[in-house]
Amino acid sequence: MTALVDEPMVNRILITNDDGVAAPGLTVLIKIAQALAEEVWVVAPEHDRSGAGQSISLHSPLRIYQHGVNHYAVSGTPADCVLFALAEWFGETPPDLVLSGVNSGANISDSVQYSGTVGAVLTAEHMGVPGIALSQAFLNRDEINWSPVATWGERVIRKLWQGEAGSRCCWNVNFPACDAAQVTHVRWARQSTGSIQRTRLLPGQDGRSLPYWWLGFERSSSHIVAPDADVAVLRDNAIAITPLRSEQSLPGGQASYRLDEL
Repeated sequence: MTALVDEPMVNRILITNDDGVAAPGLTVLIKIAQALAEEVWVVAPEHDRSGAGQSISLHSPLRIYQHGVNHYAVSGTPADCVLFALAEWFGETPPDLVLSGVNSGANISDSVQYSGTVGAVLTAEHMGVPGIALSQAFLNRDEINWSPVATWGERVIRKLWQGEAGSRCCWNVNFPACDAAQVTHVRWARQSTGSIQRTRLLPGQDGRSLPYWWLGFERSSSHIVAPDADVAVLRDNAIAITPLRSEQSLPGGQASYRLDEL
């Protein structure tokens, strides 16, 4: 992997995720953030909170567990983590940037609206703090190749920050399921729809013979072929960057960058 020697981009970055404080993607993102900021804070959910979207905990208290210097777990959702951190530690000096992820699996198409990874960034943006969500697609959950985001994540973040001058930075970035050497382009992507075909319920019974159901979806994205659709961009082994604010575009107004241009 290529080592970068650029100077820190900002003073302070806050990191969170929705896979939980022990997730391997969080470790990847911490390394990226340490090259971007003078000071890195981690405030992540205690457990996996995938699918939490922007939900917040209104019916239960939040509990905090320290895992190291500026490194905490919160009993709530990714949005709770952002809001708690802003209120408890930052006060009048919020972080320059919130990074969320790196999620295990892509956050594209219909999944975006449920994503806690994306929800944390939208929560930060609502509070006036720029944010970027990062997700790593995979073909096999047991053998996730983190090299695309580990190799190119820092450069992509720097490019987006530079183009927006930080103030309007609100992006959803997905890295393709391939080796880092196979990635050649960064492309603007439109969030597609139609990958969720229908709701699926998997019934069961608990120890008292009372019924329960697991909620899931039947998915297919084979029909999504538009070249600017997020699904299609990842299919082409390119990094897909989708604006979470409708007026955003890639720096310089371009729709695509070669990685050697970053």
